[in-house]
Amino acid sequence: MTSLLKDLSEEREIPLSTLKLNARILRELNLISYGSTREKKTAEVEKLGSFVLRLLGDEPVGAMIRFAD
Repeated sequence: MTSLLKDLSEEREIPLSTLKLNARILRELNLISYGSTREKKTAEVEKLGSFVLRLLGDEPVGAMIRFAD
């Protein structure tokens, strides 16, 4: 994942440390998953992350939010 972040950092002119911090925060929120330096794993969007992406996009989301009266 680091090489991907490094490429993104150079392309978008965003500090690598900022991208790493945000990736870690997204992982802690269970929005994405990725491996570690010992366990290589392709970065993936988790189910909750897909749901959030659909909420932010213009796709209809088949979900209902209930509020207590």
